[in-house]
Amino acid sequence: SSVLSSQEISSVQTSTQLFNGMTVKARSAAREVIATYSVDDIFIELIIQLPSNYPLGCITVESGKRVGVAVQQWRNWMLQLSTYLTHQNGSIMEGLSLWKNNVDK
Repeated sequence: SSVLSSQEISSVQTSTQLFNGMTVKARSAAREVIATYSVDDIFIELIIQLPSNYPLGCITVESGKRVGVAVQQWRNWMLQLSTYLTHQNGSIMEGLSLWKNNVDK
């Protein structure tokens, strides 16, 4: 289980995928990924936390800072990302790509 979470975090650290306006940082000791996105007057930070029993336990997606985003819109984006990571077995980088596409709409 710890091997799988380490592999997932490592795949984020070694990813060559670039996001315009978004930075992604992985912290393997904390089993978390922090994504920050800023465009115009919007600033968003989210934290993806892998449970100690990953992949059996649910990944949690937490709200960091957010400026310039309506609460309902934010909840929709968070729910979409959380659902994707939990129920569709997507990688974190794929989930962040999907999330960023939704934010850009």
